[in-house]
Amino acid sequence: MRVWFDADNAPHVLVMRPLAEELRRMGVDVVFTARRRSSTCELLDLFGLPYTVTGGPGGRGKASKALGILSRAASLAGFAWRSGASVSFGHGSRSLPLASRLAGIPTVTMYDYEWVEPAIFNRFCDIILLPEAVGPGGVRDAGISARKARFFPGLKEEMYLSRWSPDPTVSEALEPSGGRIRILLRPPAEKAHYFTRETADLYAGVLARLLPMRDVQIILIPREGCPVPAPPAGGAAVQVPGRALDGPSLVWLMDMVIGGGGTMTREAAVLGVPSVSFFRGRRGRVDTMLEQAGRLVMLEPGGAGAMNVARRKTEPSIPCREDLARSVCETILSAARNPSPKG
Repeated sequence: MRVWFDADNAPHVLVMRPLAEELRRMGVDVVFTARRRSSTCELLDLFGLPYTVTGGPGGRGKASKALGILSRAASLAGFAWRSGASVSFGHGSRSLPLASRLAGIPTVTMYDYEWVEPAIFNRFCDIILLPEAVGPGGVRDAGISARKARFFPGLKEEMYLSRWSPDPTVSEALEPSGGRIRILLRPPAEKAHYFTRETADLYAGVLARLLPMRDVQIILIPREGCPVPAPPAGGAAVQVPGRALDGPSLVWLMDMVIGGGGTMTREAAVLGVPSVSFFRGRRGRVDTMLEQAGRLVMLEPGGAGAMNVARRKTEPSIPCREDLARSVCETILSAARNPSPKG
């Protein structure tokens, strides 16, 4: 048995790492492909996971993105034929299901934001794996195939954080805080289909609130093409780390995490670090659950100016969900043993 992982974006590496470790413990061979996008390859290198590079950053616009998906799928199919993979796994990679169909192998995708265009996954995936928070109602509302949907307990962040410990070298990559409040800031994903002008406006409001604050140190994790904001004289200190770092270890050191939704805000929520999201696309059920639990603050229009910026009051804590990785691995292997009817 050989499982093929396709890391299409940097956060996917964190999800796949504990799964690869668990599969190897089960005696299953593992291979990786990676898209040269964001810090995906750098993270794979950091964790010592060998991979084959296939594809790079995508363009803007539907036509450009569609061409990129098809081109990468053709390249991935060639890898699949050579690799002898029994089943493939991705976290929302759109090229992977197409490549897997071309290669004649079953494929599993996992994602936790239900409001993506599901047509490729519905058509070509054998299993679509979602957190229980999405549930049958979310599957129905988002147009996801109920026949192919499977659910796992908890959150994907709990799966890999349960087997994680903070990397002590990450603090060495940060400039001394000088007693300032440390805030991890992640800009919005302007190339994503869910990006909205309202999200950009809220981000501008967050910057207007933070940059003049001399008692704040901002650790900025920029996206491709994202400019680094310049604080006014006597304002906040801003640092962009010079290399790829373990994201959860960064979160662990922060007093607050602020982002345009996505992995880092959820990691903070799971670890118990104050987490604020200025995401204004269609609300996902995972974020709604975290907000209702008091673990995530969702900013409303005009809310950035009143955002509470303070030191963390409690120590973060590591979740204990050791069962999740094994459960997800069993689901992946079940697709290899019992592939679903195509179509």
